[in-house]
Amino acid sequence: MAEPKAGERPAALESFVAALKRLREDAGAPSFRRMAQKSGAVSHATLHLTVTGHRLQPWETVREFVRACDGDEREWQVRWQNTEQALSDEESPDPDGATPADTTPQPRRRPKWLIAAAGVGVAVLCALAGVWVFDGEEPTGAAQESPATGPVHPGDASEFIGDVTVPDGTVLGPGSEFVKVWKIRNEGSVAWRDRFLQRDDLPVESTECQTADRIPITDTPPGQPVDIAVTVTTPSSAPADCTVKWKMVDESGRQLFPGSRPIYFQVHVRR
Repeated sequence: MAEPKAGERPAALESFVAALKRLREDAGAPSFRRMAQKSGAVSHATLHLTVTGHRLQPWETVREFVRACDGDEREWQVRWQNTEQALSDEESPDPDGATPADTTPQPRRRPKWLIAAAGVGVAVLCALAGVWVFDGEEPTGAAQESPATGPVHPGDASEFIGDVTVPDGTVLGPGSEFVKVWKIRNEGSVAWRDRFLQRDDLPVESTECQTADRIPITDTPPGQPVDIAVTVTTPSSAPADCTVKWKMVDESGRQLFPGSRPIYFQVHVRR
């Protein structure tokens, strides 16, 4: 089987990606940002890479793409496994055509850092590490997930207790107003003062649920729970799906738990 040219996908991957694109079209062609909001687990850039990259993405990523398009997870997991196997077969050497003397690696499988390593220092090798990880794809800042980091204040910690009102998945009419309340606990040793929850998708589009940009958190000593409320207005048109994420910030807008998952609410707008 001929090797794909630079920039081309293997046939098995091309077929799988084309099927994913059809799934998205059948779901109404939602934007990748809206898909990420519906997923709540991966970024819009990661979902975009699923149908634009030149490698098969992990099943966990593809699963979120399928979920965001209301696809059948079991069916798509089988498709993903078949594609993974087909790609593995394509990359395997042909035992009938191989000879002991033929040890030259194929161009697509040659680690690019080996080429770049000759005559360069350790600093350049470190700079090219991203090329090896991405197997030849051009990494983009938006597509990379930042590594998790700890809290800004040592000893600071929070724990999500649960939804007090409007459980996730609630169906509401267009233009409805409701008050969403969460309960969280100050689980660390740092007192919370002058803190807020700030919406994570600013600026907000008119087709999204409307809220304040940030909402205050009552000062909370260590070990104590606190209720946080936000007033929400659903979009005037339907159908629509709202997943709005929030991160805890200080008065300057600095995220206090940058490596933690956001708190969020999710509602469906239907007539």
